[in-house]
Amino acid sequence: MSTFLSKNKTLFYLLSLYCHQKGSTFNQQQLAALLHISTKQLNRYLKLFQQHNWLTYQAGNGRGHLSKIQWHQDIEKMIVDAMKPHISVMTMMDWEELFAFPHLTDSLAISLKQLYQQNITNNILYNERLIVPIYHPIYNLQPNQVNDAYSAALLSNITNRLVEADTNGAIIPSLAHHWKMNDQKLRLYLRKNVTFHNGDLLTAKDVAWCLCQLLHLPLWKPIQEITIVDTWTIDIILSESCTYVLDLLTDIQSSIYKIEDNVVYGTGSFAISTYTDDQIILKAYDNYFGMKALLQTVELNLLPKTLNSFFQTNFSTSIHHKKMNIQNGICAIILNKNTEVCSTKAQRQHLKNIIHKHLFTLLQKDSSLKNHLSYFNSSIPPLCRNENLKIAVSKRKSKLNQLLVSSFKRYGFQPQVDTLTLSQYIKYSLQQLNHDVFVYTNVVSIPTAFHKLQAMFSPDSPIYKVCKDDLYFSNILNQFKCASKTEWPLLYDALNNHLMEEAILIPLFTNIDEIPFAHDILELNFNYLGYIDFSTIWYDKEESL
Repeated sequence: MSTFLSKNKTLFYLLSLYCHQKGSTFNQQQLAALLHISTKQLNRYLKLFQQHNWLTYQAGNGRGHLSKIQWHQDIEKMIVDAMKPHISVMTMMDWEELFAFPHLTDSLAISLKQLYQQNITNNILYNERLIVPIYHPIYNLQPNQVNDAYSAALLSNITNRLVEADTNGAIIPSLAHHWKMNDQKLRLYLRKNVTFHNGDLLTAKDVAWCLCQLLHLPLWKPIQEITIVDTWTIDIILSESCTYVLDLLTDIQSSIYKIEDNVVYGTGSFAISTYTDDQIILKAYDNYFGMKALLQTVELNLLPKTLNSFFQTNFSTSIHHKKMNIQNGICAIILNKNTEVCSTKAQRQHLKNIIHKHLFTLLQKDSSLKNHLSYFNSSIPPLCRNENLKIAVSKRKSKLNQLLVSSFKRYGFQPQVDTLTLSQYIKYSLQQLNHDVFVYTNVVSIPTAFHKLQAMFSPDSPIYKVCKDDLYFSNILNQFKCASKTEWPLLYDALNNHLMEEAILIPLFTNIDEIPFAHDILELNFNYLGYIDFSTIWYDKEESL
């Protein structure tokens, strides 16, 4: 596929010459080789640039004599000005190519980033808009099928649950304004003034349809059926006592939605007005049953991974920003006890010792990570024979992948690595776990004990796939059904410790991300699931002037 630079050869070679030719003198053959063109082509472009009065070129005559260039204009400004008429049609691939350009100067990189910011903020001063950078496409907006943090974060702003949990875990009303519960059933009374983003009125029929999509999940087994009492009332009938039913309804997969012509509609404070591969635009929903969002528009733009952007408003005039540190997820290794090479605790412990010994020092040096490993001083004997080891790891974890491979090779293993893109990673979570070693990433750091346990017992969790037939695992699941809220953290800790003791779960680190925000953004809140609540954000226009 052709890109902006490939279509604009003159600009491409001017940029290439400028970035590669830092000094005033150069060897023609060497420079031509760096630019991947012949010396004849190089001379032709040099003469063209000289005709435009961009530079003066003096050829070196004879062996050992260097050629000379004297730049006449502000070439960086000229390059940026030449791009301005084209930025409205430039794609993500074009920007990715520019930001990854070899030997790009720092000042030109800053100018290009400002040009990109100008592009995404052009012609949007007519309303209050928050501009949010995203670095991964949104793959799924159907709540009951969501199994990645990025889609879930978006859905938390465009859908509602029947009930919500506050930051302390207390259940509060949402689509259901009231409820009654006993050992046999949970009755929920719906608000009567709620509409989906397509204008349809929310009824008990919509709620029952959404919840019935979830009855096959392990934690939903105590629920026998969902029944419609009347237009505004539903019953959740229990086949056995279950203390976590209300909390189950706070999960993102329990969001209430409807599908019409393959479009998902929610009831949340924001509705989707534009949805493409590169951009998602959310508009404040005027008929929202709660408080209308303080911002009119939220624009999520897919950025090249090499571009470090920040949350800003369309009135932001400064490139300076404030930062917020959050723990946004963990990275762990799952050893699959259902494969031959990891079938015994001794085999898994051997792999665990290797991981601890060789990854500890690396993780300890990275200040952006909270290291969960401890150093193993004991010597680790190599295997008597070579052993194949199948590893699955995210493509983004290339450094971790290389270290794992080199570490295992030292002890007689022959690693076979599958590096997965994010989309492959998400699809893989729906399949059986066939690898010996699975590097588990992109796990949202959820504060409540319920959601930590729920993550363990979710069918798309590698822990569930590995341990669903394990007696101890099943026992914790059964205890969870009738345990009190105060006992949930104890159950989670017991299960977590068991998995680590059995060398099934090896936590590596927690990501500590610095998220940059424009100075004029105020009232930034994270909801109980750890996602940013766009509806509460507002900003001071005067601060940005």
